[in-house]
Amino acid sequence: MEIGKLIKELRTNMKMTQAELARKSGVDFTTISKLEKGSRPGNVTTHRKLAEALGITLSELYKGIEEPSRPVLEVNSIGKHKTDTFYYNKKAISQILLERISSHKMVPEILLLEKTGVTHMEQKPRGTEQFIFILEGNLEIKIGETIQQLKKGESIYFDASLPHLLKNISNKTTRTLRITTPAVL
Repeated sequence: MEIGKLIKELRTNMKMTQAELARKSGVDFTTISKLEKGSRPGNVTTHRKLAEALGITLSELYKGIEEPSRPVLEVNSIGKHKTDTFYYNKKAISQILLERISSHKMVPEILLLEKTGVTHMEQKPRGTEQFIFILEGNLEIKIGETIQQLKKGESIYFDASLPHLLKNISNKTTRTLRITTPAVL
């Protein structure tokens, strides 16, 4: 159930009007109305105030929520769909493999590092993870103070909130599949 419908159900079960819930929670009446209609999702602070006014915890409120369904299958083809390309510099290029990244939970990309190519030092938000699989060439990855070398067919999974840098250490272009989750750029 969507959060607005759940709040409305809890409120009506308590025989409470939107105006009464607004007074009791301190949340504006129009915000409650928009939330219940599904035209506004609200935020954690609003949800917490409403949950308390309804006599439940925020966790209890969130337990009853289902995420809206999304297609399980999304087929993309490089060149046929609009995808983004990010240039670290002339020798390091990332091609995002999905459209509308903000609607996904991960960012799959092909990272191309020309001979001597290197990314800049990156540090993603806390809780971000990366998986890198070497498709062609050899790669050196520095994560914090640790340096790891990978060759074709090898992979690494790491905490991307640590400072990290990728460098091509082969005599040809290194091609990798990199997946970042959650979806942050």
